[in-house]
Amino acid sequence: MLTEIEDKLAVTLRQKIGEIPKESIVVNTELNKPPAIIISNLRFKFEKAEMAENIDAGKVTLEEKFSGDGIKKVYKLQEQPLKNSVHVESPLGVLLDEKQDYTIDDAECSVTFRNAPEKGKSNIIVKYNSQKSVMTLKTIKVKALYLISVLGENRAESDSLAEKVVKILLEAEERLAEEGIEIKPLGGVTVTQEKNVKVQLKYVVERIMRVEQIVGPMEKIEITRKNT
Repeated sequence: MLTEIEDKLAVTLRQKIGEIPKESIVVNTELNKPPAIIISNLRFKFEKAEMAENIDAGKVTLEEKFSGDGIKKVYKLQEQPLKNSVHVESPLGVLLDEKQDYTIDDAECSVTFRNAPEKGKSNIIVKYNSQKSVMTLKTIKVKALYLISVLGENRAESDSLAEKVVKILLEAEERLAEEGIEIKPLGGVTVTQEKNVKVQLKYVVERIMRVEQIVGPMEKIEITRKNT
């Protein structure tokens, strides 16, 4: 969940900052020897996102493979195909014609070949849009707060490295957004320690998590009246 975000941030910085050894750009680890960059997750929360249903108007494309035995002509499908959506190949790569080579029985959810397909393993492919299934898409947003600590031996080194971090993440915004991750700078502080100077940058990172489900719609609704 958060590991993907943290890995992408670390990789982005490791690729662009040559002044710091790659092993000194770490995630959720304490380092006190400068120069170093530490990416730490402070907290995260979930926010409800929009939920879309019936993706592609309820047309879910299915592909089923069968093995011919040279005798069998009827092959049962998992679901009822949408009319005019069936494509049959047998042997593989040879598209058959519904009028000449096979028929579709909607009630039985089956394909009947006029001539039995030849014997072979998975040598029959039936592709179709299901009339029964619909696609449901559920989404949730993960909103995480990160602290990026930049350690330098002095104020000048820390400031210089922190500026590079800000510029690198700014340049990476569009690429990260394409990968489903949004990053926004909030601000930062400078902390002077005994042996080094630390610049702490705060960022909010958001990621959308999606779950796709194939579900069957309600086919029958019964309403009964309770006698009083």
